[in-house]
Amino acid sequence: MVAPTVNYPTVVPALNQIVDVVAKRVVGVRENGPTLIHFEFGKGSLETVEGFEPAFQAEIIHGADYLSFNSDNKHAHIDVKAIAETKDGATINFPYHGIVTLTEPVLNLFNMDPKGKTIPFGASTNTHYFHSGAENLQDLEHMTFIGNSRMVLNEETKALQVETRISKVVPATGIE
Repeated sequence: MVAPTVNYPTVVPALNQIVDVVAKRVVGVRENGPTLIHFEFGKGSLETVEGFEPAFQAEIIHGADYLSFNSDNKHAHIDVKAIAETKDGATINFPYHGIVTLTEPVLNLFNMDPKGKTIPFGASTNTHYFHSGAENLQDLEHMTFIGNSRMVLNEETKALQVETRISKVVPATGIE
């Protein structure tokens, strides 16, 4: 029997994240096969879109992506650990995981190739988590989030930024 195509979760826009990538360190090939590269974050922003609750604006103050490249060089696995601080002093831990499809334009950016240029959204998809001891932000821990990223290359400075649009998953409520 084929399941009906009803009662699937939907998504609503929730947050925008923009972060500067300031350093790349090749760790090397790991024993189990993938190559690990550490991309260090500089400053960035994490803020909710209009209408999303709990609303906040935060500055990313620390973070890195421990990116594992598959040996076939077709995909890489995102493993971000980051911290942001809101304007009222609350700290938010926001790890996320995902998959990057390694097309030539994506590899050009990761390799800091002069042919690199901004790529559209869709190269990576992510699952996001938010944790905070601030009472007004604790509801974030009881929500499910997914994201979609793109890489932006500043044409003048050649600095790399990652921009992520993050949506809250809204569960279906039907019986079928």
